[in-house]
Amino acid sequence: MKLVRSILLACAAGALLGAMWLPRIERFVPAKISFAPFPYFIGSRIALQGVGLAPHARWSVVGPARITTVAGSRYLSLLRQGRAQVIASDGRAIVARTIQILPAPPAHTTLIAVACYDDGVAFYDARRLTALGLLATGGSPSDIAVSGNRLAVTDNDGKAFTVIERAPWRILRRPLAASDEVAAAPGGKFYATLRQWRGLGAVASVTATPQIAKTGMTAEGIAVDPQRGVLYVANVNDGSVLELRTRTLKPIARLWVGSRVFSLALDADGSHLYAVRNGGMKNDDGDVVEIATQPQLHIVARSALLDLPLGIALDPTAHRLFVTDEASDVVYVLDPATLRATHAPLHTCHTPWDPTFDARGDRLYIPCARDDRLDIFNANTLARIPGAPIRTAGYPLAVSIWR
Repeated sequence: MKLVRSILLACAAGALLGAMWLPRIERFVPAKISFAPFPYFIGSRIALQGVGLAPHARWSVVGPARITTVAGSRYLSLLRQGRAQVIASDGRAIVARTIQILPAPPAHTTLIAVACYDDGVAFYDARRLTALGLLATGGSPSDIAVSGNRLAVTDNDGKAFTVIERAPWRILRRPLAASDEVAAAPGGKFYATLRQWRGLGAVASVTATPQIAKTGMTAEGIAVDPQRGVLYVANVNDGSVLELRTRTLKPIARLWVGSRVFSLALDADGSHLYAVRNGGMKNDDGDVVEIATQPQLHIVARSALLDLPLGIALDPTAHRLFVTDEASDVVYVLDPATLRATHAPLHTCHTPWDPTFDARGDRLYIPCARDDRLDIFNANTLARIPGAPIRTAGYPLAVSIWR
């Protein structure tokens, strides 16, 4: 089999070189094809990038994959389990790379799914904390959410909003541009914020033909109350939180919270919403704002000023708010009723982003963007669990637990 593969590679490389103009040079220049250091799951779509290759380089693949061009960008689509060899040449350099293609992850294993901006969604066995593989979406994932059999992944820089169905394994792509954060509702439904849509931020009900409504300047954080049929969107650059109907996306009310309102978390009964004001690198005014949702949106309390708070997660049973700080590399532990600290900040890895609290596993997950790591704490004792932090793909931003 190795001999056959070598022959195929040589033939493909020869065909590429024979079809190209080769300049008269003394030696080839160094080059490489960039893939993440993970095996990839079937259904992946990988943006092809060559380091040291000219833009006019020609690409070919041998094995159960195909190369397509969309809007001037090349993608490698992985079709079946096995191995594929990707070959590229620009007349000055020729380079090849082998990629392993995995079948779908086990259907009955609890998975940790990590949205990694640079590479895709990294999957781990939640019990063993072992890496299983990577699903490349063809975009830049910035958030992730689970609803039943479905996992939704945003694409911050492109149009590759992805919905993954687990049993059977199926990859669906939705036509949403520059989606930023996503919230799940029962029945496999998702809502996503769009930072820019026709000049303003917006929110979308994610379906085959998404319904979209403008919300304000630069939509970012999102929370959904499925019992009341209400959606909340944080608009970073106008400092407001907008309340909308989930069915129609029609606005109900707008509350001005303050500059750079970034992330949102809703309590279990939908009576209180917590908003993180990031402040920005030049402003030392980040904090957490408690908002009562009944009888209408109004501010109840504010925390003390924080360094550069970013993401938020709520543990309703232990009455704890977890707030990440991207400048101090800590997680604040606050009382939801008073917004005062109840524990010393948890020290974590570099640039903690969007935290996730898993009630069934009693764990707190912290993706650390600039460390390419996922930190994990026991949510009861607030101690780091053995084996954490674990290595991820490039620039992890968000986590979901998929059962």
